Amino acid sequence: QASFLVWLDCRGLGLGHKELVSLFTDKARLALNDGEMFGPGGEGFMRMNVATPRAILQQALHQLWKALQ
Repeated sequence: QASFLVWLDCRGLGLGHKELVSLFTDKARLALNDGEMFGPGGEGFMRMNVATPRAILQQALHQLWKALQ
């Protein structure tokens, strides 16, 4: 069995919930699920679905990289 969901540990960025969501949605232009929506323990995580062609995943990761610069 396998999963196509990756939990990104973003706690090292030192961002609050609103700032973390803004980083992904406003700056990186990615629509991920924030970990807080899954309950306690999800704070500081973002959930990414990687069931997509490699080119799209690479583009998404590039957008995230640029947003972090």
